[in-house]
Amino acid sequence: MKSNYKRNTIVVNIVLFTLLMFNSCDRFTDVGLPKSQITRDLVFKDDELAKSAMAAVYRSVYETGFISGGNSGAQILYSTYADELQSYASATSDATIFYQLSHLASSTKINSLWTTTYSQLYNINSIIEGVENSENLSLDVKNRLKGEALFLRSILHLYLVQAYGEIPYVNSTSYEVNQIIGKSSVNTVYGLCKADLQAAVNLLPATLPAGNRIYPTKMAAYTVLARIAYYEKNWEDAVQYSSVVITNTLYKMETDLNKVFLKDSSGSIFQLLPFNSTSSTSQGNVFILNTAPPTNVALRQDFVNEFETGDGRRTSWIGQKTDSQGKIYYYPYKYKQYSTAASSTEYSVVLRVEELYLIRAEAYIQKNQYDLAVADLNKIRTRAGLSSLAGTSDQIFLNSALIKERRSELFTEFGHRFFDLRQHDLLDIVMTTRKPTGNRISDYCRYQKKNCFSIPI
Repeated sequence: MKSNYKRNTIVVNIVLFTLLMFNSCDRFTDVGLPKSQITRDLVFKDDELAKSAMAAVYRSVYETGFISGGNSGAQILYSTYADELQSYASATSDATIFYQLSHLASSTKINSLWTTTYSQLYNINSIIEGVENSENLSLDVKNRLKGEALFLRSILHLYLVQAYGEIPYVNSTSYEVNQIIGKSSVNTVYGLCKADLQAAVNLLPATLPAGNRIYPTKMAAYTVLARIAYYEKNWEDAVQYSSVVITNTLYKMETDLNKVFLKDSSGSIFQLLPFNSTSSTSQGNVFILNTAPPTNVALRQDFVNEFETGDGRRTSWIGQKTDSQGKIYYYPYKYKQYSTAASSTEYSVVLRVEELYLIRAEAYIQKNQYDLAVADLNKIRTRAGLSSLAGTSDQIFLNSALIKERRSELFTEFGHRFFDLRQHDLLDIVMTTRKPTGNRISDYCRYQKKNCFSIPI
């Protein structure tokens, strides 16, 4: 990276990862090679070896990083940092550090998330280049692997830009190129993400049957395009891309809430495979409480209290455990398998169709198509066992209903709640009323009066 990088003003979008940018930006390419690295010439002479290299990338993103459901991923950090989870872990744990807003540049997770993601991107780019330069792979395998790699490159950069603001968009393994690469603006990164996704659409299969959605498809690419449109507030694209998936008859919301996170759920769009056929998901291992009080994380009491009476998500997706003193602790129970089992019935759900109904509902609200917005919100509400909203043109009411449904539907899923609070300019209100008080809160609130902030370094 350019040597004058640290003399520039760094613009970031959220506080929790600001210090990571300070500490790691000038060495993001120092990621090394995977320990199991096989020479590219050998790997991309054989279809099965090439697919094995791609499988290693999937294993990496499942184990750690932005879309990992375990303690080493970002899911716990976002949920504890916002207003979903409370940490009961030690004072030095990542969960507690982020829950208390006491993260420092020296925090292990601050350093590792950045380098982990760019390491994953290096390996993804290596696959793209290997596939493109190979004369031995079958056309079907070349198209599939390149499409999957482009999809993963896009979604990882999307999480990076949502976390840090301006970032380098890395699409090469060249040491010379990456040593001089500079930051790209948020809008530029969005554009590059969209270009990768559009290229992936031309290479990926249209759909996969339920139970086998552990690889991206055109529907997965359209889902991420819809999410980008939501972040950009490009409501026409949000409707267009959401509708492509919603109208596909293979991708339908499960009527039974207990089936939403099963591996064969019809509403799942993209999933990550656990370690083997008898392993539970990382989320099941992390969230389910077998003893009380918790030793890691549990749902905040105020979060549990704010579900509407009769909301099936409260009864189906939230478990509870009582300690010896009679105190009840609540935990996310979307994933119901803990540790090993006779057979794994759940996969880690990264993308699901319910998000698209919520994206499209917001787009309709912003386009003043209120009846259509209400119809999409009611799809979510009636599935949860709640009464339908009446038709209305009250945009303030609909915005409030939308935010509430997003919170109840997508809780503890890869940072949705935090990103939604920022998207709707609610960070100050929520963080000042629900988080521990102290100097770091006052700093946080001062910065968040704008959508982003500048700190000279």
